[in-house]
Amino acid sequence: MLIYFLICVVTTVIYLTALASLLRKSRELPLAWRLLAYSGIPLSLGGVGFIARFWRPTAGPYLANTVYPFGAHLNAWAVSFGFMWVTFGLLFTFACLQVAQAATRQGWFMLLGCWALAWLPHGVIGVAFAIAGSNRESIDIYRLWGSDPAGFVTLANGAFVMLSHFVLSIVGFVATGCQMIRSQVVSSAA
Repeated sequence: MLIYFLICVVTTVIYLTALASLLRKSRELPLAWRLLAYSGIPLSLGGVGFIARFWRPTAGPYLANTVYPFGAHLNAWAVSFGFMWVTFGLLFTFACLQVAQAATRQGWFMLLGCWALAWLPHGVIGVAFAIAGSNRESIDIYRLWGSDPAGFVTLANGAFVMLSHFVLSIVGFVATGCQMIRSQVVSSAA
């Protein structure tokens, strides 16, 4: 359990140090670019949620595809996924701040493409559930989970974090895209 705590503390310190540096750099940017950059923050928080929720420390012996230091193989996948979201959120914030310096269409499309690729498998899962999912059973699972106070807090927190990420992302992409189009029209007219 000590290793779990230490890794969580080290991850948090690394993340907060990097984020503080990025946020200082963002102060001089237009609001549209800051919103897009800040969308990486709730994404990282969602990753932290995955790490905290799914890490079930286990002692060895470890066996591939069965038992890992993070728990069973599904726990190991979910914890790894969480660390990747922490990383992607931080890198997305950094990339937005870098692209904002030049505000090029190529940079904007690169950000949009990376964001879309990161969400593509989740979109496929969502469409699959909508078309061919056992939705009644899935809803019952979440209803049961949400009826427990800890489960409700977890679900509400996860929903808030993801909604924050999507609102910031969509508003940020639309606002920065419009800003770039306006500046291009103005420079073409001059």
